[in-house]
Order: sequence, then C-alpha cells, then structure tokens
Amino acid sequence: MLRYITLVVLFTIVSFSARTNADTNALLNNGRIVGGSNADIRQFPHQVSLRYKGSHFCGGTIYLSNVIVTATHCVSDEDATGLTIVAGSTTLLETPAVEVAVVKVIIHEKYNLINDYDVAILVLESNLTFSESIQPIALAKERPPTGTEVTVTGWGTLEEGGAYLSNQLQQVQVNLADQTKCRRTYFYLVTSRMLCANVEGGGKDSCQGDSGGPLIFGNELLGIVSWGSGCASSTYPGVYASVPDLCDWIEATANEYANSVSEIERPSHL
Repeated sequence: MLRYITLVVLFTIVSFSARTNADTNALLNNGRIVGGSNADIRQFPHQVSLRYKGSHFCGGTIYLSNVIVTATHCVSDEDATGLTIVAGSTTLLETPAVEVAVVKVIIHEKYNLINDYDVAILVLESNLTFSESIQPIALAKERPPTGTEVTVTGWGTLEEGGAYLSNQLQQVQVNLADQTKCRRTYFYLVTSRMLCANVEGGGKDSCQGDSGGPLIFGNELLGIVSWGSGCASSTYPGVYASVPDLCDWIEATANEYANSVSEIERPSHL
C-alpha cells in the first residue's frame, strides 16, 4: 500500500509543474498572461522581474526597499550569482528603469517536493528608491472568502507549454477557489500553506514565467504564484503560496536583513 501511494505522489509531482520559465532565452511576444490584458507598472508598482544574467525567469514582489518576496522553487539552490531584479519597468524589452543585484537568497527551511512553504526572500545589493512605479506592498493577514475576485500579474507565457513570454506586463482577475475542493482535485497535495484560484470554465490563469509573482487583493499581497496542472484549465485551479499563512516567516526573515543596507524604506503599514 505504501508503495502505491508513493508512486501516485511521484506521478503527480511530475504532472503538476511549477510556473517558472524553463527556457530563460525564450522569445518575447506582445501576448498576455493567459486570458488577461495589458497592464502598466504604475498600476502594480510592487511587481518586479527576476533575471538570471539578464533574462527573465520569474516574478517577485517588493516588500522592503532592499527585500523582495518570491517563490522558493524559483531560487531553490540559494545561489545569488548572476541574479538581479528589475523594478519600475512595464515591458521586458525596454532598457530597465532600475536593475539591482541580488546578494543573498533565503529559502523557507520547510520547502519540499510538493512546493509546500513555497516562499523565499531576496536581499538586494542596494535600496530601491520608491516612486510612482516602484512601491512596496503590505502582506495580507487573512484569507478572503471563497469566490472573492483577486488579481495576478506577470510576464509569463501566453498558453500552457508556450515558448513565448509576454513583453508587456499582464493582469488577470480570477476567483479564490474552494480549498477543500481544490485539495481533492489535486489528490490532497494542496496544503494549508497554499490557496487556489481560477474562473469557472477556465481560460484565465497565471502560467510559466509568472512563478514567484504576486496574487493581490485590496492592495495586499495574498499569494505567490507557485504551481498547477497546465494553465487556465477548467478542471485544475492555479495554486499559490498563501501569504496569510506564511507572513510571520516573511516578516521575521525580512526584518533580519532589513539592516543590511542603510536608510531602509518600509511600507507605511509596518
């Protein structure tokens, strides 16, 4: 019996992929996050692009002037070499408005193969200067009710398995899915540190290249793009790391490194 359960879990892990962009040299296109629309960085000034040697591979969120929140599966080897973040830019192809090197990666110590505790902190080489297009965001402390409309943003691929990233930042509105139903759909691999979101009938979702980016509600960071079966499926919701259930770790870890550079700017709610 134990062997059967192990095989099912291993098969499921292979089938349900994280939403990173495996090919960091993927071509760019003026497409969109699946089912979404064009966005301006000034609408979502907390959004950043994670780059490896200049190429986008994941998203992230500004929490403090020198601290970015992202997904552990994006940076699980904890090696900051070659990593930068780009802030304040709406498109990937334009010359970055602001690009800052990452000097330290801190992953959640309980992160595991099913992407549980999928949250990480990136410490920047220097402070970001806040402006109309570069701003921190507060952490959500509670989950809204099932069905609540939430927004996810990013530069990810246009469709499941797509080879093209979106040059233009995209936004899409989805709804929080029932947690119990989502757990059953994913063979109980969805834990209490995760939340699910989709739309009835599918067609709107985050996708590859959006990993680590923000799911927001009421101008607060509610979730971190994590994993799912395909993209925009009518059956399988997108799965996000739940910030309300991880905010204590985020706050404690971020505050530990907040003094690593001078004149830290903090969100007004802190």
